[in-house]
Amino acid sequence: MVMRKLGVYLMGAAALCMIAGCSANEDQRNCEVMGAGIGALAGAGIATAVILTTKNHGSHESSYFAWGIPAGLAGGGLIGGTIGHYLCPPPPPPPPPPPPPPPPPPPPPEKIILRGVHFDFNKYNIRPQDAAVLDEAASTLKEHGNVSINVNGYCDAIGSVRYNLKLSERRSDAVVKYLADHGVAESRMTPHGYGKTDFVATNKTAEGRAQNRRVELIPNQ
Repeated sequence: MVMRKLGVYLMGAAALCMIAGCSANEDQRNCEVMGAGIGALAGAGIATAVILTTKNHGSHESSYFAWGIPAGLAGGGLIGGTIGHYLCPPPPPPPPPPPPPPPPPPPPPEKIILRGVHFDFNKYNIRPQDAAVLDEAASTLKEHGNVSINVNGYCDAIGSVRYNLKLSERRSDAVVKYLADHGVAESRMTPHGYGKTDFVATNKTAEGRAQNRRVELIPNQ
């Protein structure tokens, strides 16, 4: 009779464990349930062992089984579940969010090309045929108000270095004044005189020397 009751209780505990899902192959997230099921089996077994080894049950032996084993099941399950809760490893942290896509690269700045002007021999005044070139440059610079320019003056190889340096500066200043008179702020223009340097053509011919007598407009981009 005792063994039959014991078998019924143990089968009930095992069924409870199986229903709860406390399989050895269960995911780690169920370790609390596993602990409760194992604790319930252990509690029932301990309660049964205590009852069987206790002497002088008398007429109360059946009541010991009726209350002892369920109490062992409940207590063991509670203790096992608590142990499983604290021994269960925490769930892995969620993966970090993907980094935001990089911002699109800024568009390349618009490249501004300004034509230069040329001068007659030993002169620094703006020629009428070059006024249209400077008018075009003034219009472009007013459309691009954030662009500043270098105004670089040059000479041909005839004459002294000192004289040509002054002449190239006067040519550069003449272009700055013309553009300022046509609406371009002088603060955006930096004049330079480079004299008889940086030739773009030969100085052995009149045509070549004419190309060297020039002012170049170089945007700062």
